[in-house]
Amino acid sequence: MKHLEAFTLGKKFGHPQMNEDSLVIMPDLGYAVIDGVTDRNGTKYDGMLSGRFASRRVRRAIEMFLIAQGQPGMAELHYRGPVELIAYLDNAIRVGYEENGAYERAEADWKLRGGCTVMLAFHLGDRLEFVAVGDSGARINEAELFQVLKPLDDVTSILRREAWRAFAARGYAEADCEKLAAALTWHGSRFQAAGSPTSDAAIIAEIEARALSACRERLPHVPEWEFFELFHKGIANGQGDFQNVTDRALGYGGLDGFGVPEKYIETRSYALAEVETIELFSDGYFLPGAEFGVASWEAAFAYVEERDPNKIGEFLSTKGTTATMLTDDRTYLGVRLR
Repeated sequence: MKHLEAFTLGKKFGHPQMNEDSLVIMPDLGYAVIDGVTDRNGTKYDGMLSGRFASRRVRRAIEMFLIAQGQPGMAELHYRGPVELIAYLDNAIRVGYEENGAYERAEADWKLRGGCTVMLAFHLGDRLEFVAVGDSGARINEAELFQVLKPLDDVTSILRREAWRAFAARGYAEADCEKLAAALTWHGSRFQAAGSPTSDAAIIAEIEARALSACRERLPHVPEWEFFELFHKGIANGQGDFQNVTDRALGYGGLDGFGVPEKYIETRSYALAEVETIELFSDGYFLPGAEFGVASWEAAFAYVEERDPNKIGEFLSTKGTTATMLTDDRTYLGVRLR
């Protein structure tokens, strides 16, 4: 390793302890960026919100895995392929539930589970191996991008955009458009408080019709009932039914302690001699840096914030930047190997 740069920042202003991203930095062994899933209801394990808990548990498991490689006394943690590695990382969360006396509750209700994505790069002899689950990303040699975004986010992002537009057209202030669109996207149209503008049947019908049209165009292979399930239940009440399932078009993978299907495990392998730089990042970065390094990636972040702070246009997202928080936690780790 010749040079390393890293940066992480939580989305909530003034609350760095709520950053759900984690970093692993072990030169000549491996590196990882882990993105904890935003907690849905205030569930805590180990004194932390569930996303941070999952992120920290997986971070520690990765550190032990990297230390074990090549150590004869730690053969049980030697690399035996991506499926076994992800099962080991996932089990670290499961053990955390058990230690907190919460395994049965988490098994019965996905809303109580912690979760995270992971992008891991590690040395294995003369090769550099990448293993990933979820939408954290990597860039190799400042050219090849490796990131698997989930189409399900397109659906909830489109719903939020159409809600924002509907309320803006009715004269609501920008801050109110954000709150109303967020409430609809997070809780779903069937879980809105009585008397709220988001419970108005005519407005909801208009929003859902426009969102359905846009989703059909963006994702023509997805059955309409999946769109409507997300429209009606939102992120907090419906998204978990799509995680780690293989019989839904919008299914996706994530570490949560209850197993990850092999189809959601992504891998890449490179001859170590051919890799000059690796850059790992969480999905709080909507645009890669023009070149290697924190400064360039932060410049790209600033560009996105200037162009589309609300994330309803060019950089469509399930959340936007507000007066109290950014769209998401963000983490960058760049390593120049030669």
